[in-house]
Amino acid sequence: MKVKIPNKVNLYDEMKKQARLHPKKVIIEDQKGSLTYDRFLITVNVLSQKIKTATKNEDRVGLYLPNVIGQVVALFSLFKNGQVPCMLNFSMGTQSLIECIETASLKTVLTSKEFVKVAGLYSVIEEMEKKVRVVYLEDLKEGITITHKIRGIVTSKTPSVIKKKQSEVILYTSGTESKPKGVILTHRNIYANIQQALAVVDINNKDRIFNPLPLFHSFGLTVGAVLPLVANVKSFLYSSPLHYKEIPKMIHKDKSTVFVATNTFFDNYGKYATKEQFKTLKIVVAGAEKLKKDVKDKYERDFDIEILQGYGTTETSPIVALNTPTFHKSETVGKLIPLMESKIEKVEGISDGGSLLLKGPNVMKGYLIHGKGFIPCGEWYNTGDIAKIDEEGYIHILSRLKRFSKVAGEMVSLNKVEELALECFGNSGFYAVAVPDKRKGEKIVLYTTIENVSDKEFKKYIKQRKISSLYIPYSIEYIEEVPILGSGKPNYRELEDKAKEIKKNIFSK
Repeated sequence: MKVKIPNKVNLYDEMKKQARLHPKKVIIEDQKGSLTYDRFLITVNVLSQKIKTATKNEDRVGLYLPNVIGQVVALFSLFKNGQVPCMLNFSMGTQSLIECIETASLKTVLTSKEFVKVAGLYSVIEEMEKKVRVVYLEDLKEGITITHKIRGIVTSKTPSVIKKKQSEVILYTSGTESKPKGVILTHRNIYANIQQALAVVDINNKDRIFNPLPLFHSFGLTVGAVLPLVANVKSFLYSSPLHYKEIPKMIHKDKSTVFVATNTFFDNYGKYATKEQFKTLKIVVAGAEKLKKDVKDKYERDFDIEILQGYGTTETSPIVALNTPTFHKSETVGKLIPLMESKIEKVEGISDGGSLLLKGPNVMKGYLIHGKGFIPCGEWYNTGDIAKIDEEGYIHILSRLKRFSKVAGEMVSLNKVEELALECFGNSGFYAVAVPDKRKGEKIVLYTTIENVSDKEFKKYIKQRKISSLYIPYSIEYIEEVPILGSGKPNYRELEDKAKEIKKNIFSK
């Protein structure tokens, strides 16, 4: 399929086109209700007026909201106004949130009284209010007049006369290395990525997407919120991906056909789900982190579901490559989606693969850096991932560049240590980190959620495989539950901090 992307895109306009074609279709749902296209469009047209006034038509506006219909309405209201939504991550610590606010020079943040109350975020809001004006959606709703409603209905029925400016969305990196960076995606970036994905994955207007990923997660934003409304595919928004027992039940109730999550989340859903609950799913895609073999095998064995591994980054809106039901290859993240180009650059000290560089219409406009401002993206975006591309065009992601440890002068892949542990013990509950060491430069500490793991058995396994002894961790530490980021990835930064806190006498052998 040939994919063509218009030069100028406004996502509100794309949504409105679909709404006028399918006014009575239920297009979005959450745990408290649902909206038809017609009601969604009118609600956006009404709320956008209130937001424009409350924010004094500021260029950028923060959204600090859970994964519910109200956030998507606020998102498209900002799109209509030509304002830039800045998707604030409510799982971040207060200091990181303040840094996100400073990075984008925000003056106003939209949130919800109910959300703040249920999530216990009063102290966070108190700190926010020292930097910005906090506006509650409930207060905006109470101030809606009959005039706002009439304007909203009229605007819904009439064609767009004034072409809205090319607008943007800002998401944030996790800030595990330094202060969070703002990733600037244009409407065209996101729209291009949707069209690229639809060109290779058979999703149609009869499908139903189940989205537990928050909208500050680029997959949650593009696939779970924007794609449904601009492509006429019904979406169910679930408020938290951490409700492992409830989500399989809701998928069953909704009769969802498309489900996107991370390896960590799939692992936990699989502990509570039944085959009956997952029987309507036809496309199940894992992204954001490597799909572990035991998780993939469990879904094939217990649910008759093949999880297709994809690959993406926030900076690419996010989808880069996908395995599809027609074209897939195990141990890969699939082939590049249409209109993307890639190249591999060698990295000193790494013999297998190199840095993956990308370009295409879905690659970000650039970064917002705290204290520095806008830094445009170059011709090629360096993903920071070590990869190789085989003769059939399938991409093998070997590791993050920052997921290498320099032990005794050699580059050791921490992902490889985890894979070896999986092979040895038959379980993927292993998480490797590196900590400074005076003699060898760095030492590897392997955390595990499995009790009574034998470090001697692991050492013996590595030697039997004739693999370098540098892959033998200095210690294996039990942890009851692995910390995870709001994106669903393991929080390696927190594990590193824990490893550094281990008493010095443990490392004095």
